[in-house]
Amino acid sequence: SPWAALIVLALLHFAAYLMFFDVLKNFLDPRAMIFVAVVFWLNPWRLSEVFLWNPGYIYFVAVFHMWSAYYLAHKKSFWFSFLHAQSLFLGLQVHTSFVILFFITMFLLWTRSMRPHLGGVVIGILFGLLTLVPYFLAGFEDPRLFPQPGSGDGKGFLFFGIIAVYPMLKGFWYWILFGSNIFQTHVFHQVHFNWAGKGSILSLILNYSWVLTKYTLGIFGVLLSFYVNFRFYKKYRAHLNFFKAKMTSPQNWLVFYTLCSFFSALLATAISPTLPIYWHLLMVWPMTLIPLLLFFNHCIKTREGRFGKRIKTYFWILVVYFTCANAFAALGSKKHDVQQSFHELYFKACQERCTMQNLNEN
Repeated sequence: SPWAALIVLALLHFAAYLMFFDVLKNFLDPRAMIFVAVVFWLNPWRLSEVFLWNPGYIYFVAVFHMWSAYYLAHKKSFWFSFLHAQSLFLGLQVHTSFVILFFITMFLLWTRSMRPHLGGVVIGILFGLLTLVPYFLAGFEDPRLFPQPGSGDGKGFLFFGIIAVYPMLKGFWYWILFGSNIFQTHVFHQVHFNWAGKGSILSLILNYSWVLTKYTLGIFGVLLSFYVNFRFYKKYRAHLNFFKAKMTSPQNWLVFYTLCSFFSALLATAISPTLPIYWHLLMVWPMTLIPLLLFFNHCIKTREGRFGKRIKTYFWILVVYFTCANAFAALGSKKHDVQQSFHELYFKACQERCTMQNLNEN
């Protein structure tokens, strides 16, 4: 049953949430932790990707990397060094954007934000290489499994992102969007209300009401994301110089990890031979939420008056809006449709794949 794989994927997402919660509870006020549940677990950026394709596994890999790196910031640990190495190799097997995690690790080491155990690193690398043996054996049997130079929709050369400039700007834009109320195209734009009766009055009312709501909250969310990121980088601008910045206190670790993630995403975009698409940068999606969560934390701790009430109001608005966005996308969108049988779509895809394979062999 295809549901078996989906259940495993959902459990991996839940494990990612638990690890994300485990890290942030050390930096946020307990009252602000409820925002973690909303902006991570209910967020359509995450929830809409619970289907069978490799970016769906990115969230677990990204938070696994963050979680293991956090515990290495306090003391050397053989097991967490081993696990951190596995997060990189697991990312390598899931998606080529794992290079973002590799850059984050290098930045963390440079800024002394992580203290790995040499033995754990060596054993972790050796074990990670063993996990790649089946891939190389299969690649030797069929070289088409290996990456082909110039393939895909890219330009076929490294540093296309920095030469063309636009990919770098798009990469920065995704950092802002990930922390806003605007989501993937198939969730934000390609939602229909045919389930309410195609062409009916009810479907028209729902459609126009949803368009007004999503653009109002979407634009507000983008402006808020710009604002909180501007505040964040202005406050910690002294750490932006990676030639001089060194972590002196574990309390600054979350700031350094966020900064390392931001620069790693831009660096990966710069060297990439393709124009970035949202799933190319999902490795940093959890990290883009950190400036927003720190802002909520600041408001709750220091402004309990009228501004505190506004934060509570915005919290409930997000709960309702995210719930509606997820429900509408599930009921009818380009990639999700509750009216279609998942089993029929799955077996149809399997039959088409088997047919293509038989034709190639013949």
